[in-house]
Amino acid sequence: MSGRPRDPGVDDAILRATMALVEEKGYRAASIEGIAARAGVSKQTVYRRYRSKGEVILDALAAYAAGNLPAPDTGSPRGDLAALLTATFAAQQGISGVLNRALVAESIGDEAFARTVWERLILPRRELVRTLLARAHEPRELGAAEADFLVDLVYGPMWYRLLFDPASLTAGYAERLAETVTGLAAGGS
Repeated sequence: MSGRPRDPGVDDAILRATMALVEEKGYRAASIEGIAARAGVSKQTVYRRYRSKGEVILDALAAYAAGNLPAPDTGSPRGDLAALLTATFAAQQGISGVLNRALVAESIGDEAFARTVWERLILPRRELVRTLLARAHEPRELGAAEADFLVDLVYGPMWYRLLFDPASLTAGYAERLAETVTGLAAGGS
């Protein structure tokens, strides 16, 4: 017997409550109890779905990214990457940045959680960039190690700036980064 199916409306309410609570009060002040109260559900309802506050935040951010960050097709690899980075950097100026920094904090002390963040949030974004970069190198074959390195060149500066200087994540910075990385993808070494 598998019990009652989960109510997607409750799942959505929990994720929306998480976003709102963290945006209003910050990551540290958010709690499972606060999320439950804001969502209008019991604490046990939240704990049946999530083991920790970090897991709720991860789901909230993954849902936000899936619904708000583009998979652009502007007709040019540089334009595609610039559009993606511009939207990503703009999102980092708000709740997305707050949640990403919170996930980093949670990941530092919990290797299993860090792997979950990598698999559920970071890998899908990396795959999108890998796809965009594949358009930049044609007809040259972009090896897996080279592609991974180029993706690191995209996201390394974002995470560094997000943690220490989020205001510097501007559209101009996105454009420069996209131009540099797609140039490397197109020309090699």
